[in-house]
Amino acid sequence: MRRRCIVHIDIDAFFAAVEVLLNPSFKGKPLIVGGLPHERGVASTASYEARKYGVHAGIPLRKAYQLCPHGIFVRGNFQIYRAFSKKFFRLLSQYTPDVEEASLDEAYLDLTRCRPLYSSFSRTTREIKQKVEKELGITVSAGMGPNKILAKLATSQAKPGGLVEIGPGGEEEFLKNLGIESLPGIGPKAQVILRMLNIHKIGDLWGLSRPTLRSLFGLNGEELYLQSRGVDTRPLVTSSVPKSISRETTFLEDIWDRRLLLAHLAYLCDRLTLPLREQRLFAHIIEVKARYSDFKTEARRCLLLSPLQEMGKIYKVAQELFLQLFSSSRLSLRLVGVKASDLVSARPLSLFEPYSERPEKLGRAVDQVREKYGFGSLLTVRERMLDSLYSFERKRGFVLKTASLTK
Repeated sequence: MRRRCIVHIDIDAFFAAVEVLLNPSFKGKPLIVGGLPHERGVASTASYEARKYGVHAGIPLRKAYQLCPHGIFVRGNFQIYRAFSKKFFRLLSQYTPDVEEASLDEAYLDLTRCRPLYSSFSRTTREIKQKVEKELGITVSAGMGPNKILAKLATSQAKPGGLVEIGPGGEEEFLKNLGIESLPGIGPKAQVILRMLNIHKIGDLWGLSRPTLRSLFGLNGEELYLQSRGVDTRPLVTSSVPKSISRETTFLEDIWDRRLLLAHLAYLCDRLTLPLREQRLFAHIIEVKARYSDFKTEARRCLLLSPLQEMGKIYKVAQELFLQLFSSSRLSLRLVGVKASDLVSARPLSLFEPYSERPEKLGRAVDQVREKYGFGSLLTVRERMLDSLYSFERKRGFVLKTASLTK
């Protein structure tokens, strides 16, 4: 069988790298993106300078400040990050049609079908890396291997800014000395079990049989057996309907006022329906999440017979779900979120509802106005109730605390 060539490429400290590009004075300094140090929530990204102090993505902002009090904290701007991401994937698609978007800043490329075009995959990968860095102005790390897991592990060894290639026959030598935590199937609990068995490196795992791993970890043991040997037959997912789209935000202070909570929910629904329209998707399930002041989190969901895309209808469903949560608690809220899932790329016709193109045309018209004048140029009266809480920009709308909501 012809050996595949899979390239994994990842932008280093993406959000932080973009912020440094926009503000060169941040260069070489510990930078934390995701919020200000006195705010609640977690860091989205930390620069490598900040990581030296133990700061990483997902760490609470106040903890990040304790570890790195001299760090620079910024809220971030998802609109700008998304623009960089789109350019990133446009550049990659120039080299192969087989590109999988793993995240905003991470991709897999399968160069195998393009073998007649490239005399050397190694040289082509270096060229891709150099072109992306030149066009975007930020560094990337890359890994090459015969499958997705080896390519991704190679990238992790290349960080920051390097390129690691696993050549034919080099799989075992590459894997044996990597820590077991490198494998995606080994979480903290599995690490504890394996370390108790004196297994610290991937090479140590080879001494455990498939039945033993299965007895320890169930079906995950089967995957660990294969992953530890660098076996991965997964194809690239080059185009697919996303499983879900969600928007949520943590409040600057706990909120009890029902009107303000519903204003947040309306704004989140507005943000949620934008990517639905962009990707022409409709949701069969709407879910609302609430986190109370005691950190307890609850959610309610509704299965829809006819999938929805329109902001007004989605908000109506979300409002009913939210009020169920809100009426059952006497506590104020610290977070609210809305999610659309079970997505389909076409709305099935209903025998019981007359079909009308009017809502979709209206949505497209709204998007055209916002594309020209900014997201904040068209908002409902309920959404404008947030004026008292957040700064407002016509281009971006309300600048909520969560960076991913500024698109």
